[in-house]
Amino acid sequence: MAADGAGRIRPTLTVIVPCAGAQRRFDAPYPKELHRIGPDQSIIDHALAPVRDFATRRGARVRLVVVIRPHKADTVAYLARYADVFETVFVHQTDRHGPDLSGAVTAALPLCAGPTAVVLPDQVVTGDTVAQRFAEAHDLLDRHPYAVLAAMIDDPVRLANDGALRLRGDGPVRVVEDAADKPPDPAGFNAAWATVFAAARHRDGLPRIVVGAGAAALVDSPAVLVDGFHNVNRVDDL
Repeated sequence: MAADGAGRIRPTLTVIVPCAGAQRRFDAPYPKELHRIGPDQSIIDHALAPVRDFATRRGARVRLVVVIRPHKADTVAYLARYADVFETVFVHQTDRHGPDLSGAVTAALPLCAGPTAVVLPDQVVTGDTVAQRFAEAHDLLDRHPYAVLAAMIDDPVRLANDGALRLRGDGPVRVVEDAADKPPDPAGFNAAWATVFAAARHRDGLPRIVVGAGAAALVDSPAVLVDGFHNVNRVDDL
């Protein structure tokens, strides 16, 4: 951790958590990130599990920037359970920020400091080494502008609806050869990203990366592999 010019401690990592969506496909009377998938666990708890591990094992200061709209009051209340783990701030996504995920990331950027990651609250990453892989991706920002957590995927339907990658190499860390968000033609892609990390000097590029052709900025970035992940869009997705 380092101090800014006013003596304030900057976070080791800022994590943008976009929670402003309208959840049109999720047919439930509560935010989908609060859908229970365990006795005391919701989807957002699983999404934040590697972030929590990073904070607690390293004694790191992690700032959550949670992007909301007025209908997400329940999510704000729920995240109080992390008050002793994260420095949590909330920001409203408005029309001036733009729509969808890119607008959410744009709304969060003024509150970010240090290396920054985008963690989707409705995405459950799987595998026994997820926490380790998350930390490895963060550490790669010492040498790269961007890094991603990614899973090998050969389903063209999923690739057409995710952030698609073409990776080269072997082993747990590979290299991004091509990248596109929701490509109209997924042929040639063999993986998808779950989390995007940006070094401090490059985080302003995140809104462009998470939509469309702007993902090409990830080319030549390291991709740290996890076993897989689930996007929870409907109640029966898990």
